[in-house]
Amino acid sequence: MKVNQHWHDHVAESYAATIAHKVPGYHLLHELTVDVLETELKGAASRILTVGAGGGEEIINMLQRKEGWQITGVDPSPSMLDMAKRRVAQLHMEERVTWHETALDMVSAETVYDAAVSMLVIHFVKDRLPFLQEIARRLQPEAPLVVAFIQGDMKSHAFEKELHMLSLFMQRQGLEKEVFPSFKERLGDTTHPVSEKEMNGQLIKAGFEDIRPYFQAGMIKGLVCKRGRREADER
Repeated sequence: MKVNQHWHDHVAESYAATIAHKVPGYHLLHELTVDVLETELKGAASRILTVGAGGGEEIINMLQRKEGWQITGVDPSPSMLDMAKRRVAQLHMEERVTWHETALDMVSAETVYDAAVSMLVIHFVKDRLPFLQEIARRLQPEAPLVVAFIQGDMKSHAFEKELHMLSLFMQRQGLEKEVFPSFKERLGDTTHPVSEKEMNGQLIKAGFEDIRPYFQAGMIKGLVCKRGRREADER
């Protein structure tokens, strides 16, 4: 299970400065993610697993809005994770977050979580099924997973239209003209968009069910599902 780990300091700094200008509805996506989790968890004190926690946007949103939640952040990039740690430290909420600077499959599965979040990460994962299975292993039965990703079939005409829309969005945000071509160049190399149909199939194979969308803005899709109850859980 390989995730892009080449997020060096200058890349991390660039990410923080530009991500909201590259992802349509970036802040709304994170706000709605907490709404979805709160709806699924019914306000109970909960342990949340955040996979791909570098940057910290989802962690900051959860900490600020839900006092009873304890967060575990996992990310293999030291630069990205340091950024998240600094943001949490500014809130003086370090005691509510546990950090793991590694890939998820290297984190002990002994702790079982009440929910998981993976935002804008899975399109960097080429082998998605093992990634999703590792998340499922660490969740309570019926625990929700919220996942957001770049969606689409790269061979389709619709994908070309969505790419053009994204280029217009980035231009309006004032990004340098080389930003979009650089993003497009990485498609199929380090960035692997996935269709909603394919994602649903992978989630089902990994043991998730009740899959439904909660967000879409251009190429960005958000889904919520829950870990199914398996025979082993009944023993």
